[in-house]
Amino acid sequence: MHTVEEAMTANVVTVAPDASVTVAARIMRDAGVGGLPVVDNVGSVVGILTEADLLHRAALPDPADTDTRRGSRKRSSGSTVSDLMSREVVGVRRDDPLAKAARLMEKARVRRLVVVGDGFALEGIISRRDIVAALARPDTDIEEEIRSLVIDDILGLDPDTIDVAVNQGIVTLAGAVTYRREAVRLERLTNIVLGVSRVDTSVTWQTDTSFVGPVPRFAYFAMRRDRTNGPGVSPAPDHPSGHGDGISDTEGTVE
Repeated sequence: MHTVEEAMTANVVTVAPDASVTVAARIMRDAGVGGLPVVDNVGSVVGILTEADLLHRAALPDPADTDTRRGSRKRSSGSTVSDLMSREVVGVRRDDPLAKAARLMEKARVRRLVVVGDGFALEGIISRRDIVAALARPDTDIEEEIRSLVIDDILGLDPDTIDVAVNQGIVTLAGAVTYRREAVRLERLTNIVLGVSRVDTSVTWQTDTSFVGPVPRFAYFAMRRDRTNGPGVSPAPDHPSGHGDGISDTEGTVE
């Protein structure tokens, strides 16, 4: 799983809430950024100032505005950052999944999110551009993650039984697994690996059931006793005779 920390910018240019609009505009210009986190004297985020906010200040008043627009005129004529900044700030944690950051940006319709710690202390910032850069990772990195994370760590499959090829973000899977559910999960998990555009699979399976072999009737009975009666039930014996611990084979008959 890729996290916000992997894509965020840690060294963030900020501005104080009492700074003048002119100073904020110069900082934004010189840093080449489209937004500035606004932090107080202890480093906590109290707002965010964007290019769109500065446009309100730059726009000339419209003579056709009526009294009902006084609020917007007042905002556009503000002289400090606190007058113009957005106070509703969307933040994420550095260990949040990168996919969560992308969803928040899309839902809130914002271009950047602040990365915060305890007390909303600023730890970084992540933008749409950062996520796009993460999506553009090399095919070799994508292939390595599929092999090591998806196939080996998550699914516990033998990597030698699955062939993986990646070309311009398109993944081709081939090979064989034991169960159909393994093939389905392999395709689904591969499809959400960062940078994957499409998954083409020809992975086959041996059986379409999770049944792993015959279960002795006594063992089945003991498992049912364990679920219904709780702790204290002796484990079923390894032998399939159905006898032991004073329980007869008839008691273990499956209805």
